[in-house]
Amino acid sequence: MLKKIYLKRYGKALIAFAVITFGLYFLNAHSTVTNWQSQNNYYHSSQFEKEFKEHPESFTYWNQENEKDVPYTSSKDYVQDQLYVYGTAYSEHNISAKQAQKYDAKTTYYTRFGGDFTILNIFLVALAGFLLFFIDEKTAFNRFLFALPQKRKQLFRAKLLYVALPILAIFLLGQLFYVTYIKIGIPAPYLNASWSQLLHAVFSSFSLATLLFAVSIFIGSMVGNLVFGPLTWLVFVFFASFTPGSVTNFLNLFTFKEYGSFPFNLENLFIYRIGKTGGYWWMIPIFLIAAFLFIWWSYRKFTVLSLENDGDYLLHRDSRWPVWFLMWVFTGFISLNTFTNPWQSYLMLLDTPERISLFSTIISTLVTLVLLGIMLYVLVFFSTLKAAWHHYRSKKHGVELN
Repeated sequence: MLKKIYLKRYGKALIAFAVITFGLYFLNAHSTVTNWQSQNNYYHSSQFEKEFKEHPESFTYWNQENEKDVPYTSSKDYVQDQLYVYGTAYSEHNISAKQAQKYDAKTTYYTRFGGDFTILNIFLVALAGFLLFFIDEKTAFNRFLFALPQKRKQLFRAKLLYVALPILAIFLLGQLFYVTYIKIGIPAPYLNASWSQLLHAVFSSFSLATLLFAVSIFIGSMVGNLVFGPLTWLVFVFFASFTPGSVTNFLNLFTFKEYGSFPFNLENLFIYRIGKTGGYWWMIPIFLIAAFLFIWWSYRKFTVLSLENDGDYLLHRDSRWPVWFLMWVFTGFISLNTFTNPWQSYLMLLDTPERISLFSTIISTLVTLVLLGIMLYVLVFFSTLKAAWHHYRSKKHGVELN
């Protein structure tokens, strides 16, 4: 019965999500393939041959040994290098064909062709996770579900099985469709990424999207206010977009004088684009375990959800302190390592006349954390503060009347 109920309620939404997801991945893959084919046609045209013969000094590649741009000896070599899909971060320099064929886990590779809708797809997955429980709470559909003979744990598990898992499956199939499309559309060796490298990137991206999906489910199942609930999710997405850079800045604090001394590339810890960069396999279980913990927390709270708290910022008052602490740590970490950067500034200017004192750096850190803590406390405990204020006003009014 639950399967029919959920599919009837979410069936059309799942179809729309599938159409949008596959549509975006199709546009991304089609753009990559058509751009490559267009470049291929141009480089094999008489117009290009004429330009190369007239201005050979304009066609150069970066020679790492000599550390300078070196002209190509033939147009054939130049064409081969330009048609490789994935290159290094040094996009202003052309790399040689041999370098393009190699793979280094510590190198970040970027596509030279096509657009990128991957971030938008991940955003849609996270949005679907948030709406999955939030809409049912705000449309009173939970009241209908709770009136059914099934237990709440069955309701939660069924929603995960018949709605949440199909969302993730659609997302994963869309990624595999993208990889297959570009593999078929661009011949080897110009698509200089193997199946294993592309699939590694797919599963790395998928695990990260799964974590964002799980956190969004947690937020959607915990908040009840029609305004501040969605706003909380939007703020989370905004801060989450700075997480990779914040982690990099934070870890670099410990090796500031020996930049890049880590045995791994910090930029490859969070993989959201599908390409030659696959990241590190050990990040996949980390993301999936974290996702499981958020789902488990949501599951435990859903089984004791009280409909009397509908409209409150948090539907579960006993979770206010843990939620406040989680929000405080997350926003504080991002703020200190992306927006204010007190410790980066301290270390950067440490040996200069403009150096910043350790005391002022500590104060700046504490001020940021305290202000965030106060703002988040007001948000999370607003109903309690509001009740206390009304009680104070009532008591004061009563004293004045006497």
